[in-house]
Amino acid sequence: MILALVLLAAVCALPFISPARRLPLGQRTAKNPRDGPGKINSLEFADDLDLFALCLAAGLPLTHAVRAVADAAGSSTKAEWRRAGSLMALGIGADRAFADSESLTGFDELSRMLRRSSSSGSSLVQGLRQLAIRLREQASDDAVARAERAGVLISLPLTGCFLPAFLVLGLAPLLYSLFTHLP
Repeated sequence: MILALVLLAAVCALPFISPARRLPLGQRTAKNPRDGPGKINSLEFADDLDLFALCLAAGLPLTHAVRAVADAAGSSTKAEWRRAGSLMALGIGADRAFADSESLTGFDELSRMLRRSSSSGSSLVQGLRQLAIRLREQASDDAVARAERAGVLISLPLTGCFLPAFLVLGLAPLLYSLFTHLP
């Protein structure tokens, strides 16, 4: 009887400990399961922004700075920088070259900064550095939140395994022995 209860507890706990059930089927093959097709890596983009700010601070023209960043950009942002660099080489303004990228996190703020800079003549360098810092802080906050969620998710299988085992192996024999010895 005890063996049947242990097997029942194991079968009930099985869905909680199966790692294949934690991710939906479509996300198992992605590089980062939490990054969808329209997302960029915030840390890579922050590095790209730092490089862009350094190029502009060194005196490179905007078009050359964008193309330099496109050559060194991270894998998640390289296509956007190359596309914008190619458009700028054709004579399209920087604010319009990045307009198609506004749906991506960070690129929307970059596009707004370029628009403000072209209309007011303000320097981009300080704004780019602040945006890079903000993206890094946001990535850090997201990592902490994922780690905290992992702690909660780890407790679910433990609860699913140990609680039934405690009930079956700890309390059930005790109750059985109590009830068999009663007159």
